[in-house]
Amino acid sequence: MIWDDHQGRCIGELSFRSQVRAVRLRRDRIVVALEHKVLVYNFADLKLLHQIETLSNVKGLIALSSSAETTVLACPGLHKGQPDSGGLLQQVRVELYDVRRTKFISAHNNALSQMALSLDGK
Repeated sequence: MIWDDHQGRCIGELSFRSQVRAVRLRRDRIVVALEHKVLVYNFADLKLLHQIETLSNVKGLIALSSSAETTVLACPGLHKGQPDSGGLLQQVRVELYDVRRTKFISAHNNALSQMALSLDGK
């Protein structure tokens, strides 16, 4: 349920077949992390804009830029990254919506435990 304090009422509702692991909000987007998927919705009409498959994400790791000038989303990737001396690196997927580009970063030998972006996502 999405509650509008200003209006004092429910303005929408989203339901999912699996447990919601995390939610991130900004004025124009709602991002929901499920264990194997990240869903991006338009806040105004709750239309699904993007669906991203991920590796198991039980911690609900997602990061969303809060600046109105840029829309950047980071989440676990679908595959392990490049091999390293300690094994395969954990992959992070970065969606740069304003320039319509996706980047993959081989980030860490162990499982990811935290994810954050700067305010402007840069």
